Amino acid sequence: MPAAANGAAGTDGELIVIDGDVAYNFWQFNRTSTTTASAASFGAENIVTGDGWGSKSPFLSAGITAVGASQLGGLLVKDETNDGSIDHALQLVVDSKLVQSGAIGQAISSDGSSASGIVKEGQLLAIPPGTPMPAGLSKLGQEVFTALQKYGAYVVDVAGGTTNIRAQANAFDDATMTALWHDMGNITPLLQGVSGGSGSPGSGSTGGSTGGTTVTNPTTNPPVVVNPPTTTDPTTPTTPTTPAKDTTRPTVQWVAANGTNTTNGTGTVHVGDTVYLTLKLSEAVTVSGTPTLSLNDKGTASYVSGTGTDVLQFEYKVAAGQNTADLAIKTYNLSGVKDLAGNALDLSSAPYQPAGTLAVDTKTNTTAPQVQWIAATGSKLQNGNGTVSAGDTVRLSVNFNDVMTVNGTPSLSLNSKGTAKYVGGSGTNTLQFDYKVAAGETAADLEVSGYNLTGVKDRAGNAVNVDGAPHQPGGVLAVGSTTPKDAFAPQVQWISTSGSGIHNGHGTVGTGDTVWLSVNFKDAMTVDGKPTLSLNSNGTANYVSGSGTNTLQFKYVVGAGEKAADLEVSGYNLNGVTDGAGRSVNVDGAPHQPGGVLAIDAGSRSGATDFSFGNRRTVGYPGFQESGASLTPSTSTAMSRLALLDQYAASSFATPASTSTGAAQGWWNNSAQTLAKPQA
Repeated sequence: MPAAANGAAGTDGELIVIDGDVAYNFWQFNRTSTTTASAASFGAENIVTGDGWGSKSPFLSAGITAVGASQLGGLLVKDETNDGSIDHALQLVVDSKLVQSGAIGQAISSDGSSASGIVKEGQLLAIPPGTPMPAGLSKLGQEVFTALQKYGAYVVDVAGGTTNIRAQANAFDDATMTALWHDMGNITPLLQGVSGGSGSPGSGSTGGSTGGTTVTNPTTNPPVVVNPPTTTDPTTPTTPTTPAKDTTRPTVQWVAANGTNTTNGTGTVHVGDTVYLTLKLSEAVTVSGTPTLSLNDKGTASYVSGTGTDVLQFEYKVAAGQNTADLAIKTYNLSGVKDLAGNALDLSSAPYQPAGTLAVDTKTNTTAPQVQWIAATGSKLQNGNGTVSAGDTVRLSVNFNDVMTVNGTPSLSLNSKGTAKYVGGSGTNTLQFDYKVAAGETAADLEVSGYNLTGVKDRAGNAVNVDGAPHQPGGVLAVGSTTPKDAFAPQVQWISTSGSGIHNGHGTVGTGDTVWLSVNFKDAMTVDGKPTLSLNSNGTANYVSGSGTNTLQFKYVVGAGEKAADLEVSGYNLNGVTDGAGRSVNVDGAPHQPGGVLAIDAGSRSGATDFSFGNRRTVGYPGFQESGASLTPSTSTAMSRLALLDQYAASSFATPASTSTGAAQGWWNNSAQTLAKPQA
């Protein structure tokens, strides 16, 4: 998961993580470091084969909604709405005053408790077919209305004082969400209970009025589309009428505030916080010049986007000395804003007060920011673990509980006697420091011995309080040659031999014969240089191929006078062999003895390949990979010469120790393939 992924704001702290085909739904998710987190509970559901609902027996939640459904089901997803159509039911979170106790339909649980409620959790609600769409809805509001009329929405949870649908966080811009927020005020009163669907018949709408008409299932009874009447050409042409000039001036319908520390227009913002003011107009307008809004705290909101639409966006960044109990527009400065006919705005009845209470307070924030965590990353590190030496660079990320600004050259003193210097992050809550290891610097486990953060302050100008700040990054990061070996360094898993005259690692080879040694690692390895294997026969096996895989091939040609009762590797010379993270091989405890007994006798030669097992005649073929041959079977490889597969059945295949490289790799690394003709 990305280090920035965390639970949503609010008491639910919800988070959806999609891993493959499974959606994990977390409740009260809270990240505690770059690699750890806590959660009160979670549910999981397969997004391909699942239906999004939990099971009643056995009781097993699919997510963290009150009804036990996955939050991914019914979510507004931006990529989908961009296509112009929402082709599924939505999830509805209903004002707690309207939700009775008990679960119905496919819901497996409930937290509704209102004695005067009009719906239950799990109930399907929808807008009756034929209901006209309210005028003035935004593009997304129109899509939501259509989905609610065609598919409906399931009541999945309760909320205090509001009824809403849920959308993908951090995907839609503020102007779109603000417009939808207002649209829902016109849409939700149209919802009624559905009969014949998964929920029970309703007795009212979520708009708060009782009564209402029970409608048929919207998924099976879409509105009837009537074709317009056909007309015939008039017998005599008519004189075209000159359309009247549009002289109606556009008006401001509403203004809304959102942004940092702001929810539904309510909150308190401080120095450095950004507030977005959204103006909804009666028609599309064009913008020229630099329109602004003068605010009652002596601040100014500047135009940022919206020309060509009926929604304009203004941005206001709070500065020191700007204060108000409730932010409002003092003056509209919109001389360059006109409708498509060129009419200027009519501001005679324009609203000046955004909904909600948004306080601007630049006086009371005197709390010093604190360090929350510190993490180490680099090319040789994995989850903070690893070993670095002179010339290597370590990135230290220091996270604070507030957005920080940097003025000067802060640094971190380290227990290796090195220094990490600030490189970036001002304006965010995580600052980055780089440490380049110098000769002679050592530490068994790198840590910060001193924070030198002069010039690092929060947006209100408060300096950092480092009392109780963490000094130890997660993991064990060793610096220098005196440190223990990297626990994550790649290791040799097994070694095997193959070649002409060698069967299951057994055999005798002599002068001029070739022995192939396959060395297997846990991870894929890259080779830079000419690694070798020293052998107890006084010979040397030279690297041939395998870079990019987890099995490297070495070739040993037996020289005159070289002897061994059983061939083994007396020394690994693997300089230049590293894993994907750049770590060198740790050969401590590596196997040196290939399976089988392979004698090296310079006075002998290897021999026959035909053998008999019981009443079956078998044919042995040395299936080792030739120098330069591809691992992919083709006309130039050993596979093409195994035409015996057409007339012989496999009796046994000599293979080395268990490996994760798969059957294909095992084929090429094993000794002679034994093919037995089937019994008559």
